Amino acid sequence: MEGVGHVNACIGLAEVLQSRGHRIVFVGHQSWAGKLAPFGFSEEILTSDDQRDQKPGEMAAKGLLQSGLLSGISSLEKMKIMQNSTNMNKMVDKMRANEPKLRAIVEKYNPDLYVIDDFVGSPALIHSNKPWVYVFSANPLFVIRDDRTPPGGSGYPSYGDRSEWKAFREISDKPFATSKAYYNEWMKEEGFPTIPTEGSVITSPYLNIYGYPEELDYTDIRPIPDTWMRVDAFMRRGEQEFAIPRKFLDRDPQKSRLIYLSLGSMASIDVNLMKRFVTILSKCEHKFIVSKGVLGDSYELADNMWGQPSVPQTKVLPIVSLVITHGGNNSVTETFAYGKPMIVMPFFADQYDNAQRVQEKGFGIRLDPYECSEQELLDSMQSLLNDKEMNDRLAAASQRILGSHSIHRVCEHMESLVQ
Repeated sequence: MEGVGHVNACIGLAEVLQSRGHRIVFVGHQSWAGKLAPFGFSEEILTSDDQRDQKPGEMAAKGLLQSGLLSGISSLEKMKIMQNSTNMNKMVDKMRANEPKLRAIVEKYNPDLYVIDDFVGSPALIHSNKPWVYVFSANPLFVIRDDRTPPGGSGYPSYGDRSEWKAFREISDKPFATSKAYYNEWMKEEGFPTIPTEGSVITSPYLNIYGYPEELDYTDIRPIPDTWMRVDAFMRRGEQEFAIPRKFLDRDPQKSRLIYLSLGSMASIDVNLMKRFVTILSKCEHKFIVSKGVLGDSYELADNMWGQPSVPQTKVLPIVSLVITHGGNNSVTETFAYGKPMIVMPFFADQYDNAQRVQEKGFGIRLDPYECSEQELLDSMQSLLNDKEMNDRLAAASQRILGSHSIHRVCEHMESLVQ
């Protein structure tokens, strides 16, 4: 997939594989041209006229703004919007159009192993004579289906009332089933086996990987299936260095804390919402580093803020005391890995699940980005900053994760597939 979160997760895994002596051929979409090679990967780009001169995630973000998903309606109503979307069929069309180019790339490099992050797989990869690994870079509720856990995308509590689970799951299953049936028409034309229409994504018979911290995972409710492995986070390492902005160096760190605000590459396109948060946060004594988004040049920050359209998140996280996030999987897992409390403001899909899980596990607060009041946001910030017990637990989790070798164990398993 071409979304920023998906690509960043794959970059994190690829960096570790590269550090273990492997050559990485990274195939990306047009908006990523020139952005993958600096990591030391062999970069191959699938061209697309509609993405020329666009930043990563820009086209998807603009479509999201028009869809109605960036609004205060419920997760169920948003899933109904997604049910009627043709986006996944368009993804199949794009995959089919790029198939000749992908086959040429395979012939050029003759890889030993394929790693895929998409909701269906290119036949050039999954029907080759080489093993392939599936990477899922969102909340695991979408792919590890279990009646004991809430439906992916709902944001429903894991414990307690389940009366709405079945209805939500039926609605959320429909777009995936429709698009898989559309994909299967292509497979029949090409003479390849079809895939089951149940579930949300295709899975590999070799190995499937998801990223979620042990402390947040749903293993207190269900086990990890045999063909799946979990990493705590797909932590990117190669982002540019970052120093505290000069304007914040003279602050009193006991009275004025440093806070990171990011609504991700998608929701940040709602400029009016970003302006609302700028206005609210300008009224407190704290300082803010802001990831402004692809339209960041169209609005100004307050005096207690510094920001750019995009900031090196994994370099910012270690120096802040609190994170206000949209709840994207990379943002949540990376923030957790650095032991920072979160205010999670979900907009759609697995962001709801991440927000709910962070709150019900006692590591942050879930707020509605469109409905929360000014006082509710400011009070939530102070509550988290002053919660010593929570911050101590987060520090312990961070120490465990940063010393963990979960991603190397996954890489060892991947290596065993080609030995």
